[in-house]
Amino acid sequence: MQYQIYWTPQTQLFELQGATVDFRALDAVYYEHYFLPSGRVIATWHSNHHFQHEKKVSDLPQLLRGVTYTIERSIDNSERMFAYLVVTFYDDQYQKLATTSQNADKITITVPEHYAFYTIDLVSAGNGHFVFHNFVIRQQTAGVLRDNDLTIAPNLYAYLQVPEKITTKTLRVIFSEPEKMITDYMTDWINETQQAVQYIASSDVDAGFYRSHEPALIAAVKNARKQVHANKVEFVGYGPISSYAALYYQQQIKGSAAIISEDVELSPRPDLKIVRTVDNVQYLGNPIVANYQVDIIVPHPKYERLGMLNYDTPTPKELRRQQAYDAAHPKKSTISQFFTKNKNTR
Repeated sequence: MQYQIYWTPQTQLFELQGATVDFRALDAVYYEHYFLPSGRVIATWHSNHHFQHEKKVSDLPQLLRGVTYTIERSIDNSERMFAYLVVTFYDDQYQKLATTSQNADKITITVPEHYAFYTIDLVSAGNGHFVFHNFVIRQQTAGVLRDNDLTIAPNLYAYLQVPEKITTKTLRVIFSEPEKMITDYMTDWINETQQAVQYIASSDVDAGFYRSHEPALIAAVKNARKQVHANKVEFVGYGPISSYAALYYQQQIKGSAAIISEDVELSPRPDLKIVRTVDNVQYLGNPIVANYQVDIIVPHPKYERLGMLNYDTPTPKELRRQQAYDAAHPKKSTISQFFTKNKNTR
């Protein structure tokens, strides 16, 4: 799981006198100051609750004790001014336990065992201007969000789950519905079976409607289909943006199908093939507009919609082959376990 942290009007700010702060977009804040001494804190994010304008605010996620995390900044620095992050952990007496301060795009921290809360400061160096996009926090793994997953384009990730034995020729591709601050695959909501599943996630705002890096995404799906020897692809969406992506990429790959949430009003054309729908979802707007400039964030999508997915039913030939295998290996029988419909909810 990855957390995206943005600079918003609710973020605690310092050094405003003589400064220009322009909130151009959620992921683009312009800061300018020509008289600010180096080493001054410009903004601070907190993991514990603090009060601001009589509201209780918490900016950062709680981290697991003893676990190593990567924090990566995305800031466009100018020639005369740059900004870096300082991470500080505190105990329950507000005493500092550890501080990490590096002028690097990516830093690694290990969470103290007995920390109570932590802060992340945005600190200045030089004077001039910079543009702050965000910084991300994720557990250190052998991949990005999971071991062995891939970054297939900037802010676009893919994870291919391949069972030991595959008994269906359909590759299922599941798009993650974008959430505020969080990027993750939906692996916890899909039971692992004998069907290969490719999970797609994006940390772009609104996931860029999964159109920002279309060629890379199509190439990743085709490579996965080739790797698992699938002859069909089934795209899955369970909210407005992921359903839109499923419909869109169903058009791009010949012979594929789309499974989307019911009542997602996307005004599909007749050539959009929807093989079946899953549960209900109230659509929040129309993403099919010029430049896709629509603000759609689903803070808490209903993941349980994914639990209603049926697994691909094997063909008679595949079923006979599986029955013969099970007869020869009675202790490894899988027919009833993996091809019973509606048994994959958690």
